[in-house]
Amino acid sequence: MQSVHYWRRRLAVAAAILALLSAIAVPAAAQSLFGGKQVEVQLTLPDGKPMADAEVRVFAPGNSSRPTVTGRTDSTGKFVFAADRDGFWSAEARRAEEIARVSIRVTGADTSSEPVSPYWLLGLFSVLLVIAVWYRLLRARSRRPRT
Repeated sequence: MQSVHYWRRRLAVAAAILALLSAIAVPAAAQSLFGGKQVEVQLTLPDGKPMADAEVRVFAPGNSSRPTVTGRTDSTGKFVFAADRDGFWSAEARRAEEIARVSIRVTGADTSSEPVSPYWLLGLFSVLLVIAVWYRLLRARSRRPRT
């Protein structure tokens, strides 16, 4: 049977990790790891119904032959992608025999999201590695037979 002290340490480590992760958590919709602007497009049919679960291809400005982003629309016909430069982007959605196309003009500075520094990410992963090694050492020490 494991001691109460062992379980208290495990609970303390879990609480510390949870506190660290909640302090540095960033909403996914607010920030793109690679910079750029978050663009949301809602694709509909001519009768106004949303193109739910349609295959989407997004083309960057000046490159209409090769899609930059691919994916699927959600149940309301929405699709979100990151535009890494200004210009006219185009999106094409296909579902069965139906096709919808839209052009999106992306301009201006995006102040809502700055790219995350690679040094910041490296620091975060280093801290998590130190916590993992520390936890393993504590665990190994608690399993050692006492003399």
